[in-house]
Amino acid sequence: MESLIRIVNKLQDVFSVFGEQQLTDLPQLVNLPQIVVVGTQSSGKSSVLESIVGKSFLPRGTGVVTRAPLVIQMIRYTEETKKSMLMSNNIEDSENITEWVEFLHRPNAYYFDFDLVRNEIECRTNILAGSNKGITKNQILLKIHTNRYDLTFVDLPGITKVAVGDQPADIDEQIQELIISYVKQSNSIILAVVTANTDPSTSESLQIAKKLDPDGIRTIAVVTKLDLIDEGTQQDTKDLLCGRRIPVKLGIIGVVNRSQKDIVENKSMDATLKSETEFLKTNYPDICTKHGNRALAHTLQMVLITHIKKVYPKLKIELEEMKQKLGKQLLALYTPDNKISFLIGLLKDISKSYEDTINGNQNDVPVEKIVGGANIARIFQQKYLKTINAIDPLQDLSNENIAKILLNTSGTNQSTFVNEKALQKILSRQLNNLIDPSLDCVELVRSEMLNILNSIDTRCLDILKRYPQLNEDVQKVFEKLLEQNVNNIKEFIASYIESYQECLNTANPDFIMEIVKSNNTIQEEILAAANINKSSDENSTEKIEINRIQMLNQLLSGLNNQEVSLESSEQVMLHRDLSICYFEYIRKIVRDFVPKRIKHKMINSFLKDLDKRLNQEIFQTYLIDNKIDEVLLESESYKKDRIDVEAKLDAVRKALKSMVDIQYF
Repeated sequence: MESLIRIVNKLQDVFSVFGEQQLTDLPQLVNLPQIVVVGTQSSGKSSVLESIVGKSFLPRGTGVVTRAPLVIQMIRYTEETKKSMLMSNNIEDSENITEWVEFLHRPNAYYFDFDLVRNEIECRTNILAGSNKGITKNQILLKIHTNRYDLTFVDLPGITKVAVGDQPADIDEQIQELIISYVKQSNSIILAVVTANTDPSTSESLQIAKKLDPDGIRTIAVVTKLDLIDEGTQQDTKDLLCGRRIPVKLGIIGVVNRSQKDIVENKSMDATLKSETEFLKTNYPDICTKHGNRALAHTLQMVLITHIKKVYPKLKIELEEMKQKLGKQLLALYTPDNKISFLIGLLKDISKSYEDTINGNQNDVPVEKIVGGANIARIFQQKYLKTINAIDPLQDLSNENIAKILLNTSGTNQSTFVNEKALQKILSRQLNNLIDPSLDCVELVRSEMLNILNSIDTRCLDILKRYPQLNEDVQKVFEKLLEQNVNNIKEFIASYIESYQECLNTANPDFIMEIVKSNNTIQEEILAAANINKSSDENSTEKIEINRIQMLNQLLSGLNNQEVSLESSEQVMLHRDLSICYFEYIRKIVRDFVPKRIKHKMINSFLKDLDKRLNQEIFQTYLIDNKIDEVLLESESYKKDRIDVEAKLDAVRKALKSMVDIQYF
């Protein structure tokens, strides 16, 4: 079972190759199962860890001493492992060597003196965090080879409230942010260190744990300084140790560690453990076996092993997903061996991906937003049709305006019953209101088609970002091709609507039907103006409609010879109503025509020509001007990114390989 912990140690090792900048984000990058140690500066956190390890090796002093996340891996060695280490260091006398340490940042260096281990931690901390008592998110990873047990934990900087010396003024916020970045991870076990001589309700470590693990399912509490409480408060302390005051699920363990006097006098760890055992037996005889540093180490082992087995399936899925993601990133960052083939393939991929995005055939369909052709459809449905349907057929046209048009188009002659010249002028004026919304629709589609270029396959977009000149030239091809299509279609749409403005056809059956389908008021006004009455002996709705169509056809084709004197107001109402019906008739035609024309002559034509134009204006031009090598010159930043992604991908693959062994436990 202890090998499970060693596998997690391997995972910590492989992810440390990401370098200092990436190590900053390690807790967010991979949610590893680990124990994170949280406590205030004076809580006895360092003493707890040293008691578990059995050696004094952590930096000590005033203020913030632990200034970097310290990943401590305890590895129980075998005799074979020890022999191999001794041989590699040419050491023959091994009787006094029972533990040794390795640092990940110092490969092939072995430390047998734990005072030197402390010095190396301090030195590395100063390199990573500076010498001004500030902190860093970058980890220091050390392996302690021991004959005790397998265990791993992360020691975090002690919580503080006040900056001292030349520490940053916001040191407390920095430490809180660092601690939370580890504690918030669902796979982290929180080892909250609290002191027995303070009120647990005010404990900073427990407050953080409660905030990020409200049910206490990931929290173990360690109560230190049991030997410093007053005799009269022992029952309160016992209640605390029995879980009656701290709501945590993984256990509460009390410990007695070395005092400052013990440290100064260099009291051994074995002697400290012996003193602790005697103290617990004397003061807490009925619960003594459940407390102490030995009980703590055993509990941490069992909790960590159980937790590793529990989170394994989810962690494996996360690593598989990360492998896929990094693989795609690396694909976009690879250096082409044959730049000509690479460029041809890229341009074809851009064209294909753009067409797929327009037609809704993309591989990764977004679920959080509308993109591609769907957005163009929304322009037609929610913007264009809404705008065109909202236009008033009589916009800015009063009855007085109509009367003046009737008079001005008659000249010296009396206005005829249906003044087609006046009707044509009225409709030409009103149908003009359909032009601007239709041309605006073209512009909206043009803008969206340019935006769609940013929604194509992310691999293509990532490659374009690597080569600024190529990216700019692709943008220019899109803009130029769209401009040509837009100008042509705008001219055609405007001309199409103008043809209805200039050429009226009031005898068109569809227009007649528009009158028939209009509301009763308009029908009655038109028929009254023509002095046409309903036949009282006809009771069939169908016959009435047929009769009306025949009469309207006669009226509007100029075949009605009734000599009836029409008053000016009747004539105005007649031309107003005819204008409304004719406008509605043309509006239906235009609102159906414009989206179809845009799809056919703007979108489809663009897609048909895109591949050819990219080839002609980019590849052929680069080839003729001998610019391919120049344009595909990769910046240093992208070389660095590629190396970084390769390292990450290699680490994830190693991690997955290491995790294969877990399934056998």
